[in-house]
Amino acid sequence: MVNEYKRIVLLKGLANISSDQFDSFKSLMSSDLNLEKNMQEKYTKVQIADLMEDKIPNDAGLGNLIDFCENIQTLKGLAETLKEEKSKVRGKTPLRNKNQEASSATKTSTASNTSASDGGETSAAQKRKSMNNEKTAVKKAKGSARPNHPPCSTENTARCQSSVFQTSSLASSNTSLDKSTQNQKTQTQNQSATRGAVHKNDAMTVMVLNATEPFVYKSTEPGEKRMFHATVATESEYFHVKVFNINLKMKFTRENVIIISNYLEFKGILEINKDSSVLEAVPVQSIKVPKCLIRKSKETPKISDIRKYATGTLVYGLFTLHKIKVCPKNTVYEIKDSTGYIEVLGSEQCYNIRCKEGDKLRLFCFQVKTVDKQPKLVSGNHSFIKAIKA
Repeated sequence: MVNEYKRIVLLKGLANISSDQFDSFKSLMSSDLNLEKNMQEKYTKVQIADLMEDKIPNDAGLGNLIDFCENIQTLKGLAETLKEEKSKVRGKTPLRNKNQEASSATKTSTASNTSASDGGETSAAQKRKSMNNEKTAVKKAKGSARPNHPPCSTENTARCQSSVFQTSSLASSNTSLDKSTQNQKTQTQNQSATRGAVHKNDAMTVMVLNATEPFVYKSTEPGEKRMFHATVATESEYFHVKVFNINLKMKFTRENVIIISNYLEFKGILEINKDSSVLEAVPVQSIKVPKCLIRKSKETPKISDIRKYATGTLVYGLFTLHKIKVCPKNTVYEIKDSTGYIEVLGSEQCYNIRCKEGDKLRLFCFQVKTVDKQPKLVSGNHSFIKAIKA
């Protein structure tokens, strides 16, 4: 029961972080859990909880999740709640004498042998049984504690399993947690350009490789919001950057060396906002970026490879426009290269860009999604298209 309670607390914590924050957490835990980089997107919250329980036995990895939440301003309330639940978990561990332990070990061994002879029930099967029992209990309690999420489809069952634990034996503490989560969402919109972005305080010296002109982007905050994209590099790696403070545009001049700090990072992309620091480097702080790295920063992925990317992967690159179709809600740009074709769905600032067949389209921050059973590149709040005439 204690181990199961630990697992429920862990699932409860994972259920209350956003999908973007979950992606960041998986990246941080990838080495500890031996996650394959190209498979990280496919792991559900339930699967991650199982892996953490198996590979990080102490408190089922709760400590790792709490540390992660404490580093994100909007998740500090959740971190405190998980700390309280963690202390309860420790309090639930019963004191047993040696005779009780021996008796328990004998019963466990007998039960294990019986299960094996009856059909070889594994620990994984036992976990599934426990989860099914938990789901049954939730259904019975549905009238008095209805989960705050829409019904789940069959293909989303794994994702639902993590959120369904919110109405289990921990329902009493969820009332305050739900309120905290609502506040977190509001704060996230105001404090972070992208949900799940991880705060980086260390200063980093980079050279500016290129930058777009500022453009208006969709935002939940009042007033017109403007940003621009850039690419910067250290002496060993390059980064795509979202700059939400257009007053910094003059500093993002090609080959200018700057020092950035107090920024955010999301899926390898840096985000600079009004709280970030961007300083001009003095001559002694100058860096030299290898030409091979500059060439690599300009490379465009092959469309045949993009079609294999995991859902949610962000894509940048220069492509040839094959066809264009303007629809009421979005514009379909069909792009091509020597390996094939793929559709780009552009809305908001990416809707009906002035271009024609044969032109080049430089795409910034487009997300791979499956639409009508086909992989497509879909624009988001911060996506941008720059058309280059043929």
